[in-house]
Amino acid sequence: MAYIYAKHEIEDYERWERHHEANAEARAAHGSLGTQAFRPTDDENTVVVLQEVADDRLEEALAYYDSEEFAETLDSAGVVSVAESAVLERVHEQDA
Repeated sequence: MAYIYAKHEIEDYERWERHHEANAEARAAHGSLGTQAFRPTDDENTVVVLQEVADDRLEEALAYYDSEEFAETLDSAGVVSVAESAVLERVHEQDA
């Protein structure tokens, strides 16, 4: 399993969330198995998204995130910038 991490600087959380939820079907069509979003407690204009992607669909997902279609989605959602992004692999997991 691979994970795509992206830190977004946004204009408004509610606007971003509406677009993120509306885009779920498109993400799934390009390999997403689900997302989690996090926000720093002291910064309501930053969202960190962690998306799970099957290894065999990672390239497809990355191509989608590099597309004009997705750039338009980000713009509509009020994303000012993608401050950071990376492909991550889980290297350790532990309860508690």
